[in-house]
Amino acid sequence: MASPPAKTHILDRNNYTSHHLVTLSPAPTLPPLPPSSLRLRTKIISLSTNNLSYARMGHLLGWWDTYPLPLEQTPAPFNDASKYGRISAWGYAEVVESNVAGIEAGSATLYGYLPISSEVWTVAVEQTGIKGQIVVVDAYRQHLLKMYNRYTVLGASVAELEERGDGGLDSLGWDALMLPTFGTAYNMNMYGFAWEDGNRVHPGGEREWTAADADLDDAVVVVLNASGKTAMSWAYALRNYRPKEHQPKMIVGVASEASKAVVEGSGFYDKVVLNPDAEAFVADPALSQARRVLLFDFGAREGALKSWRSALSSAGIPFTFMGLGGEVKALSQEEVMKALSSQPSDRIQVHADVMREKGIAVKGQQYFDEFNHTWERFKATGGIRGINLVWGQSLEDWEQGWEALCHDKIPNMAGTGLLYRI
Repeated sequence: MASPPAKTHILDRNNYTSHHLVTLSPAPTLPPLPPSSLRLRTKIISLSTNNLSYARMGHLLGWWDTYPLPLEQTPAPFNDASKYGRISAWGYAEVVESNVAGIEAGSATLYGYLPISSEVWTVAVEQTGIKGQIVVVDAYRQHLLKMYNRYTVLGASVAELEERGDGGLDSLGWDALMLPTFGTAYNMNMYGFAWEDGNRVHPGGEREWTAADADLDDAVVVVLNASGKTAMSWAYALRNYRPKEHQPKMIVGVASEASKAVVEGSGFYDKVVLNPDAEAFVADPALSQARRVLLFDFGAREGALKSWRSALSSAGIPFTFMGLGGEVKALSQEEVMKALSSQPSDRIQVHADVMREKGIAVKGQQYFDEFNHTWERFKATGGIRGINLVWGQSLEDWEQGWEALCHDKIPNMAGTGLLYRI
């Protein structure tokens, strides 16, 4: 029986709320696989606010170009690459064909940054010298941050992984949903705010970042959009993967009414307050008596950041401002540029790739061993309490999820993990 025609999810680059699930015309006979290459097919992916960020910032960070449209197979008008493109998602791909030593078709799976498509795609790869780690070396992808070209190889098929005894499909789902965001928080804790000099790196780049800058002892950490998966992971890492003497005095989660129950139920925060509570909370002696205050914005709702910055400033409380992620709101490219130009001058933009690469450079194989142990322990203890994994079974389901996400119409988004089998 012939396979059904491949489909792919295509977006208008300047208005990613305009999107289409497009059937591709049959591919011509595939040429012989180039040297050191893999042919892959996406099987499991997640959908979260991260995907909105990939569309919103894709023109600045090259994300639109990770998986170019297969123009010969894409019907008009969607074969206009100046107007249309596609983003990517984290998850698992099956190995359809391989000529890479140690990676066998049908009995190996890759984890990484994948196209939202059912077509077969090809990448050239290189071994890294670290067990289970390869990098994509295609020239057209070398503008990407390194984390988007790194892939993990598992020595089992997707079907075998789904049946394994350590959580099976749901374990794969947590990987697709949260492994990158958990990794950002883990690396920010271990390297951005390192308590050991040799591990420390500026969270946003290779600028000076002193021991005093990274010191969280007796600090109050205020987390906006505390229900976000990176934010939750950050609070968890601060309390679980940091020596007691180097932990903050208090971790404050700032939430909306809709997400407050999930934030409180996680047990990761010492105190949970609402977005409008800024002026009342800054009167808490915990802030004025803390050695320092750090304000982390993980993509707060409109107005929340401004009110918290204003309240802290009005109360005369100095703070360090760190930014990760953006508001769940559709923006054109022009609106993105305007928003970036209006960012506060004291914002330290956190870049996940900088901290991850620092860890790999310092520890090599040990970095992955330690991180994987930490991640598996997190999953084994239940992950984030209150988040339910919801599985779709097709690209049609993905398209419906994207539509709802773009318009902020997903019920209980804070408590929902969206996953898809393709």
